[in-house]
Amino acid sequence: MKRRLRARIGIGKFSRAFLPAAAILFVGILALFGFLVYKVTHPASIPEPVNPSFYLLPSLEVTFSSSDRPEIPGWWIPGLKGAPGIVLSPGYGMSRSDVLSLAAVLHGSGFNLLIYDQRGSGTSPRKPSTLGLYETEDLIQAIQFLKSRPESNRDRLGIWGVDVGALAALRAAASVPEAQAIAVDGAFESPYDFLDLQISEDFGLNYPILHFGCRQIFGLLHIGAISAINAQIPLQALSNRVILFIEGENRRSLGLLTSALYKKIQPQKELISFKASRIHMMSGEDLKSYDRQVASFFSVNLQQ
Repeated sequence: MKRRLRARIGIGKFSRAFLPAAAILFVGILALFGFLVYKVTHPASIPEPVNPSFYLLPSLEVTFSSSDRPEIPGWWIPGLKGAPGIVLSPGYGMSRSDVLSLAAVLHGSGFNLLIYDQRGSGTSPRKPSTLGLYETEDLIQAIQFLKSRPESNRDRLGIWGVDVGALAALRAAASVPEAQAIAVDGAFESPYDFLDLQISEDFGLNYPILHFGCRQIFGLLHIGAISAINAQIPLQALSNRVILFIEGENRRSLGLLTSALYKKIQPQKELISFKASRIHMMSGEDLKSYDRQVASFFSVNLQQ
């Protein structure tokens, strides 16, 4: 009897000592997961050192809206009347300014262009990045804005997107048959892929259990859209489009995701590699070569 009593007392003391420590550890781990997800989805604001006038481009400051973004800022750059329009969807940590050299080359071919700020990016981010999740709806609304412009040929459209903009481009194009030519730089299949990538790149943390925990936190934050997070890109709906996949040596991990997706997709497609895929503040000959080849892709596949 005494032994049983002593055992119970021992278990009670152990529980009183262990459980609070375990609870503190558990809360600390959750806090770490939450901190990492917060930092990834709230990148620093990005300045716009130049505007379209720097490239002698005509432009209008415009806004359009999606369900939870009442004002998405963009630059409308008109081209030739009746020419195809292209939506330029910058990537994570990029601003509209980072797209202007490409816009200048495309404008030289007569295209009508819309450049807009991505969630979590730009000079005054108003919404956190969702790593390609809600960015898809934003891009669909950008396409609708493009189609509403009288200058643009609403039956032949193009989309160019980088990382989160690339995922949004592929998902959005599946529901917009007029999007005939799509160029995706650093494409991946799920917001979870990009979350893992950014945690590894930004913090040097590449542990499966850490990625698993951060995925759960991200999923809980967007529990109402969990099916969309896990949804596959509708490849069949893209089977009649022309798609250019771009990978860069400067983003090797992302390039592996891009090439894996390229192998899965079956429409007319092309994969090209550059020393640098698109990032914030690029310059030099690599940038010029990039812009020329992307512009050539759209000229060949939209101006027919």
